[in-house]
Amino acid sequence: MTARVTTEDVKVIIDTSIADLTVFITAANLLVNGHLSAAGLSEEVLIEIEKYVAAHILSVKDPRTKSVGVDVLSESYQGQWGFGLKGTSYGQIAILLDTSGILGAMAEKGYALRAPSMSVIGYHE
Repeated sequence: MTARVTTEDVKVIIDTSIADLTVFITAANLLVNGHLSAAGLSEEVLIEIEKYVAAHILSVKDPRTKSVGVDVLSESYQGQWGFGLKGTSYGQIAILLDTSGILGAMAEKGYALRAPSMSVIGYHE
């Protein structure tokens, strides 16, 4: 199915230097279509959920600065790995918009984006 939102739609709610957000929008669209299309939500609500899920996925790739320290020169980022949609404010808004409760249930069951792991099979030095 064609995505409900555009890069410009997502950039209204999240600031990023990434020019093309298609990959994040596509992932959000797949999640919304796969889990919410038959949930009885209006198209208007699905559009908003897709926008916030895309921003959530983007913020995992391009983390939001939470605080910056000058004295010791430190920086921390919003969001937490392994918390799924609950890990960012964008994901939390998507959960709130989903009155069917499906996204909230997924978050409770532990569906989460996880840092990728990599192993090399058959590699010998």
